[in-house]
Amino acid sequence: MPLDLTFVGLTDTGRVRKRNEDSLALSRELGVAVVADGMGGHPGGDVASSVAATHAVDRVQDLVRRHASESTTPPLGGAMAGVVLDAHRAIQARGLREPHLAGMGTTLTVLALDTGGLRWAIGHVGDSRAYLLRHGSFRQLTRDDTWVQQRVDAAELTPAQARRHPFGHILTQCLGLEKRPEPQVLEGPLQEGDIFLLCTDGLVGMLEDELVSDAIRAHVPGGLHPPDLEGAANALVTMANDRGGYDNVTVVLIAVG
Repeated sequence: MPLDLTFVGLTDTGRVRKRNEDSLALSRELGVAVVADGMGGHPGGDVASSVAATHAVDRVQDLVRRHASESTTPPLGGAMAGVVLDAHRAIQARGLREPHLAGMGTTLTVLALDTGGLRWAIGHVGDSRAYLLRHGSFRQLTRDDTWVQQRVDAAELTPAQARRHPFGHILTQCLGLEKRPEPQVLEGPLQEGDIFLLCTDGLVGMLEDELVSDAIRAHVPGGLHPPDLEGAANALVTMANDRGGYDNVTVVLIAVG
């Protein structure tokens, strides 16, 4: 029997920004969740994130429907790069149709859950993140496409230095600009009890991973009690705003089984 899924999504402008340039899209039917963070300071950041999120869900829907008609299982992992690149092209096409939006860009993190085949797959570009809470262990699944992450990988900065670095916001790739991005594609097994978190940097820029995981665990009692995902999402957004709320913050939580 396929596992059941529970989705909760919440987005907030924060305490400083005047406009919310984050977007999210959820489909329990498809087992798909998306977060996108439009590039601040660029034209149409909110438009770019909305186009990316909507297009990604539509692309996965087309994939699932096509394979349903053929009675086959969609290759979610193998399709994730195509989902992300299609969203990239959709943003560019929108910019060509509306020249005042030319140069708009966004991050994109797409999570697809196959509850029948017990697999998850992620397509990712930028510095929004996906995490997995499993058996008490909370780990980041995606890798940030940022200048400081490159310095960490090269052992030129420690993770603590990177977190406080003034260039922490500089992306090395995103969707929508002239350069074609190279999406990260990740796959893994799906287990009952898994809880996934998708979020924009407005959350993790304000809160360390330990605080994020503690807030989620406080609303996941275990045993026969269902997780309070809405309470967890509200707690995370409130904590980010209480820490300064310098950016838009978007949180999506998915509980499995």
